[in-house]
Amino acid sequence: MSFVQKIFSTVRLRERRSMLSDSATVQNYLSLAREHVQRGEMSEVERVCEEALELYPGNPELMRLVERSRELEREDRTRELYRQLREAPRPALYRELTETLLASGRVARAEECANEWYTQTGEGLAQLFRAEARCKRFLADKRRDDGRLALEFVAAAEKLLPNDPAPLKLELEIYERIGAWADAQRVLSRLLELEPGDPHHEARYRAISTRSDRAPAVDQALRQVEKDGKLADDDARPESPAPSNGSVRPRLQWLVAEPGVSASVYVRGATALVQGPKGATAERHARAVREVVQKSAGAARRLGLGQATEISLEGDFGTLLISPGELASAAIWMHKAPDERHRRALTELAGLSAGNEEEAS
Repeated sequence: MSFVQKIFSTVRLRERRSMLSDSATVQNYLSLAREHVQRGEMSEVERVCEEALELYPGNPELMRLVERSRELEREDRTRELYRQLREAPRPALYRELTETLLASGRVARAEECANEWYTQTGEGLAQLFRAEARCKRFLADKRRDDGRLALEFVAAAEKLLPNDPAPLKLELEIYERIGAWADAQRVLSRLLELEPGDPHHEARYRAISTRSDRAPAVDQALRQVEKDGKLADDDARPESPAPSNGSVRPRLQWLVAEPGVSASVYVRGATALVQGPKGATAERHARAVREVVQKSAGAARRLGLGQATEISLEGDFGTLLISPGELASAAIWMHKAPDERHRRALTELAGLSAGNEEEAS
């Protein structure tokens, strides 16, 4: 930004702050936050948006802007970490870069970084991050080969970190997610030796003990997960973290208010929220989205393609765009081509919890 641009930007910033002081509306908050975006002040963008979200919880534009600012911060930090690693690699940089890539959802890149880290140092922590990255790939794609490799990496990390509970906790998560309860019980026994008296471990041990007698072997459990495309605890697992339990419906309403949009849909298990169509038509929309996601996921697994990240159907009816997440999916039906805003909104929705929202089907 040139000197003249900085002067004009400073003037605009004062104006935006003055407008917000006079009237604390969503639009005035957004105007101030966007001015900070232009100035490259991402921490200020987050601060302004978080302040606004206290007044307007669940507002989709505010939430999208704050998440985008965090993405940009992570991207900037990632570039800087890569630069520092090229100049003078050291374990602390590898660790931060791997953690940042995992937080950004760039799992394959995170695993590459952990592999390089392990090759350079042979550290147990590097091996643990390799295991965590491969575990995330398995939980997303449900491929048994990924599950087997994740467990191999975990076992290697346990040998390198013999008194560290972290590898055991990751191993336990894998066994619980696939329903290998006897192996989960074994790992919990070892965790209780390292952390005796831990009430959380003791409660889990008691709960798992009732399931371990007829539990499948690990390889059998992995095959079943790959076949069904479903983890053992999908139905009982708590809702994934979300910015707000009330944020799903406002986002669906925002989508359906867009020009050319006929319906917006959110499905999670037996729950479905639909904006636009009513009654039986809404139920058909929700059922169609659920069936398309299930069949697409099954076909992707059989062909070894991994997890579908976007499904698009086009015809005389328009375009049906679906963003399938690990636990939920979001869709939009519109009579024109969706743009990047629609895609980003669906991706965000697919990661949200429906909370106690009213069911549509």
